[in-house]
Amino acid sequence: MNEKTNPDKDAKALTSKRVAQKLTTPEVLSGAIISVIQKIDSSHINELADELTAQSTLVHGNDMRRAESMLTAQAHTLDALFAKLISKALSCDDSVRLERHMRLALKAQSQARATLQTLGELKAPKHVAFVRQANIGNQVQVNNDTASPAPARGRKNKKSPNKLMEVRNDERLDTRATGTTGGIDKAMAALETQQRTDQRRRQERVLT
Repeated sequence: MNEKTNPDKDAKALTSKRVAQKLTTPEVLSGAIISVIQKIDSSHINELADELTAQSTLVHGNDMRRAESMLTAQAHTLDALFAKLISKALSCDDSVRLERHMRLALKAQSQARATLQTLGELKAPKHVAFVRQANIGNQVQVNNDTASPAPARGRKNKKSPNKLMEVRNDERLDTRATGTTGGIDKAMAALETQQRTDQRRRQERVLT
């Protein structure tokens, strides 16, 4: 018997699945983080997620203006951070603090450069040409046995089958020659002569 389905249980499972799918979307996760950073009430997460979804839709449609603006703003922010760290480094009397601030400043400068490079590649993508290399190794024939080359495939054996019937190397069997009479042939010939003689004697007796 088939088990009866519970509509309420199925509806609850479906709702839980949809909630899990919604909470694991990139837009909702990012919206939750932004609300914490910006100290926004959690009730506005849905509005944040909707705005991020709209921005993702533009990117899917190859509208990269938002991404270009974001990279440009990030590059300016990193450049401002570089300037701030340099200013702190120059005002330090301690060499340890000076080195620490200079190291952080150079890292910010490197990140700003990388951000501008990414922006340039986004504006003008590089055309990468894929060159297919020929596998020359498959066309090389290696002959390990140079002293005795292998015979060509399909070469026929020149030995004639008739040589197997030769009596000697310079003599062949002559099928036209008369063979020597064996002992069995002599016995058969004598028996036939005796039979003819007996038959002739019986005929002479009948006639007389």
